[in-house]
Amino acid sequence: MLFKSHYTIHNRFANITIIVSDQVFMNSNIDTLQECWAVDNESYNIPDFEEISRNRLMGRPQAFGTINFCKLTVEPRITDRIEIENGNSNNHVEISGFKLDNRLTIINIYNNPSSSLDLLKETLLEVKDYIDESENILILGDFNHELKLGSPIESFMLQSFGTRLFSPRKSTTNARTVIDGVFGRIEDYNVEVFIYESYASHHKPLVIRVHEL
Repeated sequence: MLFKSHYTIHNRFANITIIVSDQVFMNSNIDTLQECWAVDNESYNIPDFEEISRNRLMGRPQAFGTINFCKLTVEPRITDRIEIENGNSNNHVEISGFKLDNRLTIINIYNNPSSSLDLLKETLLEVKDYIDESENILILGDFNHELKLGSPIESFMLQSFGTRLFSPRKSTTNARTVIDGVFGRIEDYNVEVFIYESYASHHKPLVIRVHEL
């Protein structure tokens, strides 16, 4: 558990109606979803979890959006939630986020494959003040831009937010692309990120373990 021994964040890419079959998801403290086909008038009953922030998307379910869930037994207080949508139906970025007792900020991103790098940068800069308030920040999700060493998105993240890539630079997709990642700027915790195989997910999910130093 965060602030005691460790905190597990499960970052995945799936239709959320089937995630209850995934024990890694169910055993995590926080679950962050991208491209989750969720709309504003739908709610999801996941045992032992509560929804803490999401993108409020209207209309029929589509490959849009992010949602964050927190286990009911997690002790830190959830504060300062954010939700941002930018672009149009063909070129869009969604961000949702929250803070844990104002000690750790988590930003969850879904960037549409057709979306330009400029739109992704613009949307991230909209939450720069929110990010800069925290000494400990994780920016994670489906970036849909290659996260190769020295890539434009990696350079932007370092220059704009002082974050570095914590996740393995390995493929998480059938197309063997490296587009899912975890960036961080961390002062008070040790962060480990693992890739694992899930049959309830379109991409290989990332498991993030955060230990207090």
